[in-house]
Amino acid sequence: MLSIALSFYAKNQLERFLQTNTAITNETSLEDYKNLARIAMYIVLTQMLLLFCAFGSCVFSIFQQGFRGAFSLFLLGFAVAFAGQVGDLEEKSRNLTCANEELENQYKQITHTWRKKALPDF
Repeated sequence: MLSIALSFYAKNQLERFLQTNTAITNETSLEDYKNLARIAMYIVLTQMLLLFCAFGSCVFSIFQQGFRGAFSLFLLGFAVAFAGQVGDLEEKSRNLTCANEELENQYKQITHTWRKKALPDF
């Protein structure tokens, strides 16, 4: 359930960012993007831990309760589906246009970090 709540929070943050920033036009919008990327990166790490623990709990429930324990897999799938919806919004936020080359270079660096690294370094 916590994973679903985190997905809703991330989705809300992404939607708010995309409504406010249709492009990276100045330092303020770039800072908003940095903050969004930081939040998203920490949420993903937290969700990975939560979903790993939830999967272990599902396996344990199935061994203990048999078929009734399999219901927990349904809940896990539900949580993963919510996380998948956030991915589309993340991709939109990573593909914005920039007002100038300097902003674009910084934007690309942040985007690279967001896609390839576990923790923000910006």
